Amino acid sequence: MRCEDLWITGTGSVLGDLVPVAEAVADGRYAPADAAEAGLVSVSHCEEPAPELAVRAGRAALRASGEAAPRIALHLHGACWFQGLDMWSAACRVADEVLGGAPLPGLSVQVSALSNGSLACLELAAGLLAGRPDVPAALVTAADRFHPAGLDRWNFDSGVVLGDGAGAAVLTRGTGPGSVEPGAAGARLRLLSCASWSDPGLEGLQRGTTPPSDRPGADPRPLVVRERARQFFSLGPHTPASVLHRHVEGVHRVVTTALRDAGSTVDDLRWVVTPFVGQAVFRAGYADVLGLDHRRTLHEFGRRVGHLGSADQLVGLDHLVRGGELRPGDRICLIGVGAGFTFSAAVLEAA
Repeated sequence: MRCEDLWITGTGSVLGDLVPVAEAVADGRYAPADAAEAGLVSVSHCEEPAPELAVRAGRAALRASGEAAPRIALHLHGACWFQGLDMWSAACRVADEVLGGAPLPGLSVQVSALSNGSLACLELAAGLLAGRPDVPAALVTAADRFHPAGLDRWNFDSGVVLGDGAGAAVLTRGTGPGSVEPGAAGARLRLLSCASWSDPGLEGLQRGTTPPSDRPGADPRPLVVRERARQFFSLGPHTPASVLHRHVEGVHRVVTTALRDAGSTVDDLRWVVTPFVGQAVFRAGYADVLGLDHRRTLHEFGRRVGHLGSADQLVGLDHLVRGGELRPGDRICLIGVGAGFTFSAAVLEAA
């Protein structure tokens, strides 16, 4: 999808204390061999519930954008993990706090795209802004906090260690008279294109042979999804190699489509923000596929914060904005992959 006159005018992010991986290895929580393969330095650890992290990130994005809260007509919230309460709208909680209790003429909803939450929300918001003249601006948030009582962040999946954090962005339409310029802490980024693709035949990788339950929390043990992956491969006909091939195909497809629609190539990109995964997964799933120079990625940043669930791409974008890493004309590609599997890419240009 080629985007016309859509802009990110403000970003925000929240991270916690950075816990050294060496501590988890030393006390037996993380196997030395797994740590060596992933090559992570530390992971972000937060004590606040995920919706409160999203509130802080959303407020930062709104301040940076210079947008008035009443202009926000849509709010999409991405998440991987439990948001604090069952049968409750975390999205509406975030919108209420960020927008000061103001009603929205559109939706405030949570998008369940797992680790692809940031880009799923961004693409859906872009489509709505493009087709709805009554929606001048949207707030996108994504947040996850992985409490050890419910999930083992160190052993959750091969080549991945989960970190806590939140990211946010304000997406607006139009730059003509009456549009709002970004604040001093903001940056205007033109959204050039979005692309997504799904391969639902791989949903069993996170299900394995585990039957669905009729209630949450039926298994008292912390979740380790790599056990389900082993079950999945034991059933056949899938193998780790065949799943990697389909992952590579999905990443290549969405990036190629987004770049084509943006009139760009990989060589035109100043920055590429991939999911924050370990070294082996980064190379096999992203760098080797696209021929990326790791110096033009945020892989080193990701090695310090861990995989932030749904929030990697929004946090990464805010890191580039607030770190002064962007120059006028720089093009950035955001890449998201969520279990299921869904694949997304977006191309932006710094104004």
